[in-house]
Amino acid sequence: MVTKKVLFLLVLVILALFTSGCTERELSAEEIVSRMMEKQGSIQDYSYTMHMTSYIGKQVVENEFNSIYKKPHMMKNFIKEPGKEEETLVLSDGEFRWTYIPGTNTVMKTKIPDTPELNENDYLLLVKIALNDTNLSMLGTEEVEGRKKAYLLEATPKKTGEQVPEYSMKVWIDKETWMFLGYEMYDSSESNKTLISKVEIRDLKVNTGIPDSEFVFKIPEGATVQTIETIETVEHGELNPSGELSLKEAEERVGFEILIPEYLPESYEFSHAIVYKTDKTSPEGKAYETVSLTYKYGENSIIITETVYEGSQTQDAAIMDPA
Repeated sequence: MVTKKVLFLLVLVILALFTSGCTERELSAEEIVSRMMEKQGSIQDYSYTMHMTSYIGKQVVENEFNSIYKKPHMMKNFIKEPGKEEETLVLSDGEFRWTYIPGTNTVMKTKIPDTPELNENDYLLLVKIALNDTNLSMLGTEEVEGRKKAYLLEATPKKTGEQVPEYSMKVWIDKETWMFLGYEMYDSSESNKTLISKVEIRDLKVNTGIPDSEFVFKIPEGATVQTIETIETVEHGELNPSGELSLKEAEERVGFEILIPEYLPESYEFSHAIVYKTDKTSPEGKAYETVSLTYKYGENSIIITETVYEGSQTQDAAIMDPA
């Protein structure tokens, strides 16, 4: 009888060990975010395609850009205007930001100021916002963009009240690389949640050994080069940057309606707007107007850019951090 009891207990122990080895413990949202931060130390470079969709009333604004990043702060983005094949190149080599607009064969060279937020990539900025402004909960796992598994989290504002927008977000985190794969933001003010924006990360590649030569900018033949002193201190120049403006001042200087975001991470407040107009430097029919809206929370910034091209009825909008 004793022998049977011992054998029975051994079988239970073996089954328990086998089960624990084959079944992964479900992580909490806080543990997932913690591992995301820990993983950053081993990530040296990455590349992806980001597809962004915003729903503004009945208008749908879509943008897509390819991004390459390498530590400590080298970046290369190809931004595609909706309905056009041409891609605007934005490249940072660590010292200068180069922006090339093929339609006008124009290059903007901007000195990058040495500020803390410019040394952080978009991924870390996203994690900071999530930690500071939202409560996170684990919803489960899903397959995303052909990857085996992704954690699905829900984010809701920590603070509530009449002055706080009612929204919720679904966030996907890659289970293998611990990288951000996308999000969907919903208006929660009504009984039926309304999708207001979404971001999808496609073709994510991590630690592929991207060479420094990838971030060397070569000025295209015949291009006009406009030099701007720094991103933050520029006041006047050939591109007619207007300096820091209020929203009202910016609206008075452009020929289109500026789209104001209804939803931003909590605690972010409008700081200033900057207007760029190329009507005096671009060939006929190739001019454009750009408005950059900067929202700040402490040392963190979110920049929303809106561009309208001469003769175009479409409005190009993008959201980015200032890295």
